[in-house]
Amino acid sequence: MNHQIHNEESWAVTYDADLLEAPEPKQFSADFWRSRQALNGEAAGRGSAWFIQAPFGPVVLRRYLRGGWAAYLSREHYFFAGVSTSRPFREYHLLAAMHALQLPVPRPVAALCQHRGMFSTGAIITERLMDTEPLADVLGGEHTDKDVWKAVGACIRRFHDAGIWHADLNARNILLDADSRVFLIDFDRARFNPGEGVNGKGNLKRLKRSLAKLWPGAEDKSIKDAWENLMAGYDE
Repeated sequence: MNHQIHNEESWAVTYDADLLEAPEPKQFSADFWRSRQALNGEAAGRGSAWFIQAPFGPVVLRRYLRGGWAAYLSREHYFFAGVSTSRPFREYHLLAAMHALQLPVPRPVAALCQHRGMFSTGAIITERLMDTEPLADVLGGEHTDKDVWKAVGACIRRFHDAGIWHADLNARNILLDADSRVFLIDFDRARFNPGEGVNGKGNLKRLKRSLAKLWPGAEDKSIKDAWENLMAGYDE
């Protein structure tokens, strides 16, 4: 990977020069790719992520949107304290660091920070992990047997041991491929402290709540078995 930064007066991009030339803000718009018939769909349940068949490969475009009470003020504007500390740039460079550590994450492609005065907006483009599906979509099915749950737990432990805390570890941010390999996505607001292990209790509680909300059949004993297997993989 060859990470570069390009600055203009009101916007900046960071990007992998091995994949593309410095992109312009319009390339971070779903309409730009739709007009080129390169838009392949939208990620379920997100509302701000699109699948694109770009000249540099299949990618995911994601806009940064606020949730919770802050969304009542603005869905997409954030306080601007500098390009390097913007959410798109921070996530891009965290993904680059994790990719260099060979952790199972999508390769970062490009990130945009547009700013005016005290506020900024942003977007990120990452590699699309093909032939994967969210853990949320296969809960309780034949593709989530004991070994899969152990693999999920072991994967999460790898990130915690590397010093990475995921800000929103839920069943939609864990992907499985056809070989039951596990990937984590969406590292907005994540933290990375190299060489310092992470206390993963908060992450795991968040994930367990997510599974409980989505699990088919609230009284199903299999959710307890699944969690025990996940924790066995985490603790190994």
